[in-house]
Amino acid sequence: DRVRLVVVDAGHGGEDTGARGPGGVLEKDVTLAIAKNLVDELNDVKGVRAILTRDKDFFIPLRERYHIAEKARADLFVSIHCNSSRRRGRGSGTEVYFLSLQGASDQADADLADLENAADLVGGVPPQAEDDVVGVLYGVKRNVALERSQLLAETLLDHLAADRRVESRGIKQAGFVVLKSVEFPSVLVETAFINNYREVKLLKDPAFQRQMGKQLATG
Repeated sequence: DRVRLVVVDAGHGGEDTGARGPGGVLEKDVTLAIAKNLVDELNDVKGVRAILTRDKDFFIPLRERYHIAEKARADLFVSIHCNSSRRRGRGSGTEVYFLSLQGASDQADADLADLENAADLVGGVPPQAEDDVVGVLYGVKRNVALERSQLLAETLLDHLAADRRVESRGIKQAGFVVLKSVEFPSVLVETAFINNYREVKLLKDPAFQRQMGKQLATG
């Protein structure tokens, strides 16, 4: 009977505008609109509750974004972004990222540097426990989170790919800071290319924003 909590992160915000598309379309505005639609859709699902990391145009540091989800005891974390390429008009499609093993290892090193913090993360292990015990338990927890993140990424992309207006670029891995929690599965969705003349028209269209929110919620 437990309600599942999804934390939706609208990328960028405030002075961090993100990428800029033709006509002055800003990534921070598009991500917030899609994120709000996703939250609205999820909150209509029985047994699911969704919240935003930001509901207005303000800046949140990258690590604070997943810390918000950790403090809320989230079950899932989804970060919304727009893709962009250095050459205007080039690049198209949507892709979903989950954390790379390299990024996960970097985070493990940082957490295990503070044994007390690492013990708290794996739960029920006293701070004075041996480093290798905490390390093994942390590694198990991290690997479970990564496996579930990959499954989540695959499911979300399958539903996004149902909209033939934006092609699928596949599932990818990277060391994005916002994905580095081991507390829950987390993914980053690159919705479409904001500097692509055709796709930016979709990204700024409220109907497309609602449709993308609905597809993500179904996923």
